[in-house]
Amino acid sequence: MSDVSPLAVPEPFGQCSSGCVCGMRELIAREREHGPRDADEVNAPEMRALLGAVRNGYETVRSDPRLIERRHAAVTKYGRARRHLNRMRVSIGEQQVGRAAADLERALDRAATEGRRRPAWLRWLRWPVVLGIGLFDVWYFSQVFRYLTSQTGDATDGGQHRLTMIIETAVAVLPGLVLAVVIAASAEMLLRPLHAWRSAAFLRPEPLQNASWIARLRRGLGAVHRGLLRLAWWLLPVGFVAFLLAVIAWWSALRAEYPTPPDKYPLGAVVALIVLLAVGTMAVKILADDPVADDVASARRKLWRLRLTYSLRSRRADLLIDAYDSAWSDLRTLRDDLQGLLRIKMLSAWESFILRVRSLHQMTGNVTAAPWPTDGDRPGITQEFTGVSQPALEFGPLIEICRLIDERDPDDLRTELRALGDRYAEQLAAGSPASREATPSG
Repeated sequence: MSDVSPLAVPEPFGQCSSGCVCGMRELIAREREHGPRDADEVNAPEMRALLGAVRNGYETVRSDPRLIERRHAAVTKYGRARRHLNRMRVSIGEQQVGRAAADLERALDRAATEGRRRPAWLRWLRWPVVLGIGLFDVWYFSQVFRYLTSQTGDATDGGQHRLTMIIETAVAVLPGLVLAVVIAASAEMLLRPLHAWRSAAFLRPEPLQNASWIARLRRGLGAVHRGLLRLAWWLLPVGFVAFLLAVIAWWSALRAEYPTPPDKYPLGAVVALIVLLAVGTMAVKILADDPVADDVASARRKLWRLRLTYSLRSRRADLLIDAYDSAWSDLRTLRDDLQGLLRIKMLSAWESFILRVRSLHQMTGNVTAAPWPTDGDRPGITQEFTGVSQPALEFGPLIEICRLIDERDPDDLRTELRALGDRYAEQLAAGSPASREATPSG
């Protein structure tokens, strides 16, 4: 900075009124009494103006309502995204996908080694068939039980009251539902004796070597016994088909005999039809039984559910991170706005007072603006002019905003989400290609 010699200047307050009390005249006179000084030297009045700018800026920042609103929004959305990622990390850490893929691989290997499987369409239709016969039972037997539960025992005269009719209808439906469940449970109950029957009928004993005649006799009797069991086993489907054709023929004859529905069908035909429907439902349930295929289907459904769950969680994580990114961007905008406001407060002290007074008394040289920083920080945070010391700005609650911006970058959450996706893909890749392409099946 260069020194400036006192020069004769015109009276700057020649046009001021005699009652002016701004104090500018006294400041100018006092500066001229002290004489020239360096431009980088800040005297007491100038320092007072700078400190006032610091205080004014702090009060403005502290009273800004956007600070609390945007900080709370950012912290809340960051917490939601963080908790969601933590749940995903725990879920992936439990190796559920890896175990499900391994289970599917083992089920497929077992299915490949155990020969012919049941037709897929039969396994898909078993539960619709059970549901259909259940609806029929509810409709058909509800009328019977409605008659039995009527107040007078007469379906036409008993229970005319609305509430009584509703109760009677509800009570009459329950036995039909129970009957449908019992039919399905009966099919499951018959599976064990039928499996035992088949195993005994098709058992292949080990060949005898140097056995006694008693052992050979027992072996022969056992072969006869197994032959009878095998014959009875093969007669089961034949008997069922014969019964089915007989019932169809019976009802065909009834249809030909009665072109229009009669008042009463033969009792035997109705009983045979109801029994055929129940036995047929149990037969479909039994024929569709395939534990190995059921294990494969169950493993596929489990892996599909886990993949769907991860897909939904990953999508929700993206949405939560995007929501936090928007709040984080609003927080950065607020920080830049308030930092610019603090700088403007400091520049206002220079522009409206310090430089104005200096231009009037001309006892100091010119100041040079500080160079624009290239390290990414906003200018004016430390000083505005080269070599001129000024009091530090007071950021107050803005410090916490800056800390949140620096420590909680949404890109860190995205990096963590990608890492979780890589761990998930590694677990899925541990299974077979079939497990990676698993879709639910019956």
